[in-house]
Amino acid sequence: KIILISAALLFAGSLSAKKYPHPESGVVVDIPGSWQVSGDDHSLHAQTKDGHAHMFFQVTEADSMEAALNALDGELNKVVQNMTHDEAKDTKVNGMKAVSIDGKGTVEGHNVELGILVIQTPKNKALIVFGMVSEEGLKKYEKGLMRILRGIKPMK
Repeated sequence: KIILISAALLFAGSLSAKKYPHPESGVVVDIPGSWQVSGDDHSLHAQTKDGHAHMFFQVTEADSMEAALNALDGELNKVVQNMTHDEAKDTKVNGMKAVSIDGKGTVEGHNVELGILVIQTPKNKALIVFGMVSEEGLKKYEKGLMRILRGIKPMK
């Protein structure tokens, strides 16, 4: 079962946040309270007013980080053209094992910066996190993006 949660960055200055828990994976994500958010029990969507920054979350049953990355690669190629990326790096997100990849590409003719994380959740699922920001929005939304990434935590 794949659960898709997509969220876009609104702006870096937001101080309040709302928590969006995902019990099946054991993870909670903090989204700034000022963002426009919609969704249901299995999905979440928030977007900026200008559409310059986006973030997508997907929980999969993938048995390995590599399988999760391969699944993501197929989906990204449908949206991002001329995609290039660095080598995957092992990291941790609030104590959870993760792999990160930075890249670039174009979407509808606009240059974008990409950030990909695959996080092993407390309930042994793969949480794929994909962030995308236009060149125009990079400075404006970089702090907000980092705030969301720091807000991905194991549920207590």
